[in-house]
Amino acid sequence: MRMCLAAVLMTTLAGCATGRSGEAVCDGTEASRTALAAALVADGGPQSRAAGRDLIAQIDVGCR
Repeated sequence: MRMCLAAVLMTTLAGCATGRSGEAVCDGTEASRTALAAALVADGGPQSRAAGRDLIAQIDVGCR
């Protein structure tokens, strides 16, 4: 019985070990990142623009 419980637990947790595809995340957020950049330029204050620029740059580097 203990072996069955251990096997079920390990099987369940093994599904949590796989992450999302970086490519899927990058492709799925490309339009949103572009829209965010445009919105920050249009009506963001200096701090918002700087923070948004830094965030978008970091994501863009990871999505190359």
